Formats: sequence, C-alpha cells, structure tokens
Amino acid sequence: MLDQIIENIIQNIRQEVVQPGMDRIPLTYITTRNIPDSVKHFFDQEVELWLREEADKFSTGDRFDYDLPEVRVLIDKIFDILKQTATFHITVFNRLLERAIKLEANYLIRPHQTLTQFLFKDSYTITTMEVYDMLKYFERFQYYKDALTDYFNLKYMREISQPQFEELIEAIDKQVFSKNPVETTLQMVKTITNFLNEGRPPSDTISLEILLTAFNDRNLNQFTQLIEQEQRAGTREVSLQDLEQMLRSGQPLSRLKAAPSVETRVEEIADIEEEKPEVQVETITVSEVTEPPPVMEEKEEELVEEEEEEKVEAVGGAAEQLANMVAEKIKGDHLEDLHQLIKPKQRKKFIKKIFRKNESEYTEFIDLLNRIPDWKRASRTIDEYFVTASINPYSKEALEFSDLVYNRYFPKDRPLAEDEF
Repeated sequence: MLDQIIENIIQNIRQEVVQPGMDRIPLTYITTRNIPDSVKHFFDQEVELWLREEADKFSTGDRFDYDLPEVRVLIDKIFDILKQTATFHITVFNRLLERAIKLEANYLIRPHQTLTQFLFKDSYTITTMEVYDMLKYFERFQYYKDALTDYFNLKYMREISQPQFEELIEAIDKQVFSKNPVETTLQMVKTITNFLNEGRPPSDTISLEILLTAFNDRNLNQFTQLIEQEQRAGTREVSLQDLEQMLRSGQPLSRLKAAPSVETRVEEIADIEEEKPEVQVETITVSEVTEPPPVMEEKEEELVEEEEEEKVEAVGGAAEQLANMVAEKIKGDHLEDLHQLIKPKQRKKFIKKIFRKNESEYTEFIDLLNRIPDWKRASRTIDEYFVTASINPYSKEALEFSDLVYNRYFPKDRPLAEDEF
C-alpha cells in the first residue's frame, strides 16, 4: 500500500511540474509550482551540492589566493547567478523526485533510522555544520532541529559521531513522548496520515504495519506491543479514532467493542508543529566520542585496487567503447543486461561494499533484477535487499547501484509526450 501511495504522490508532482515536451526542468521553475515545500528543498539542496563541488575546484590549487575577501565576494556572486540557471534533465528530475518522496516517507515513519543513515552515510563522525545542512532536507517534526540546535549550542559541539547522534535522537524523543504519550503519539500519527493522504483519497486510517514501524523506531514499546497484539487478531489498519481508544485504554480493539466510542476526527488532533514539543537539552548526556572502527587497511587496499583498475581501463578502454557501441546497435528496445551494464570496476565495488564480498550473492541478485521487466518492481526489490542486508540506502555505493539499475529502465533522454501524463 505504501509503495502505491508513494507512486501516486510522485505522479501528482510530475503532473504539476513537467509539461508536455519539457526535457529540462529549471530549479527556478520548480520553486514556483504548487508542490510540497520539502520537495522544493530537496532540489534546492541538490543544486547546493553541485555548487559546493564547483567551489571545491577553487581550493584544489595553490597558485592563487581564493580566500581574499574581495575574491570571495565575486565568487559568491557568480554562484548566486549560476544557481538561477540550474536545470535538471527530465531523467535526472524523475530519479531525484522519486528519491525525495521516498526519503520523506522514510523520515516521517522512521526518523531515528533515516536521519542516522542520511546524515552519516559513509562517515563515522561529521561536523555539526553538516548536520544543519542535511536537516534542511526535512521540514516536518521541527522539534528535532530545534533540540539538536539547542544541544549543539549548549555543549559547544563542532562534531558528532554516529553513536552519539543515535543516543541524542533517542533521548530527544524519550522526553517528547514521556510528557503526554497518547496525545503526542496521535499528533505524530496525524502527520504521517496527512502525508499518506497526499497520495490517496482523504482518510483517517493507517496500516498497522506503518504504525508498528513508527513505534519501533521511536522506542514506544508499550504501544508497539499493543499494535502487535492487534495484528495477531488479523487487523490490518485502524482509524485514528480506534487508535486513540487503544492507546488510552491499553487494550486491543476486540476488547473495546462493548465500550462507548470516542468521536475523534483528524482535524481535532493538534498539529505537532504548532504544539512545538520542548526538550530540556541540559538534562541530556551522551557518551564521549569513541574511536571509529579501524578501516585504514581497507582504505589503502582500495587505493591500490583503484590504481590497478585505472591501468587496465586505460589499456582496454577503446575496446570496451567499441563493444558498447556494437551492443547498443543490436539491442534495440530490449532491456540491457545488467551484467553488461555494470563495469568491472563498479562490479568489484558493489560486491565488496553492498554484497559483503559474496560474489555468488551478487550474481544471483543481478540475475534476479535482469528478470524484472519494470523499475517499480526492481526498486522494491532493491529496497527490500538493502533492509535485509542492513545496507545504508543513502551511502555512496547504494545510491550508485540504484541509479545504475534505474538507468537500465530509462536509458533514453527524451521529453515526455502527451499520453505519458
């Protein structure tokens, strides 16, 4: 159900943004459309990353002093102008839009896990400034940003490790949900329900599977047990009215049938953003920064492997390009074999980073994807594998793998026709 809701939200936004014949989508145009602000923020932050990559080029050389105040002013002006010209090709726009909506859904349902994975990606420790930048991707549950900002300022923190962040985010929600657990939980569920309603006919129902995930992530153990008990009774979804009765009574629905119902509507539940839960950050203590797991030998090994692969590619590059050209001519409209689409260097990296050096598991998974005829099912298969194998879906390798498979189903850069809307 959630997959279809996400797909509906994506299609609604595409219809609002992409007009027939468009193959380039300007950032300035995206910001004017009637779409969620979180999506606008996502594309804005993608352009900021592009600009940051461009800015890094200025600091790689030592011939000139780019830190001079008058030089920095001019560079900032150039980047401001460049940002106004930023455009997304239709293929890139579609891929990023899907990523944005999935990120939003994951954040609303399981914020602890999603924030940890999204913020740290491939790093054990990040700066608090990086945390501020990354949090711009998220708009709802503002109390996380407020509490994190207050804590960083109170402790004069300039960097934070992943274990520290996990402790901190858990301590924040422990305070938020301990004061008025039922009311705050209903407010949280209302926020998730409002998101779901963006991709379905308005409803006040929510699946027990989503509730269970949301409660587990926030360590709402007493409510988790209640939902599990209701699941065993065969219930698949509940209304907010029924959920409120369950939470207040601590009893499953089957035991509440004889009890008088409480008339509660979605709009009667307070908005968690307006309530602005306060967190006493001075009472929170997290562990000291510990040393990250030793990875230096692996890093050095990777550098050696990359150098060897670059030499091989330099020799065989022309032959590979010729082979690819021939393959393109003979494949026609058939989906390309992922074994051929994935380059040897990528293959080695994916086996090592995503499939934990298990080559046979990698081969079996690629064979499975090759048999899937559409991206929707392929995407679901990849997501399920990442969850099962505990792979961070926002890591560099995971995103590269997902993008590569995505391009298998959408290899041609072209504008949309009328009948595709």
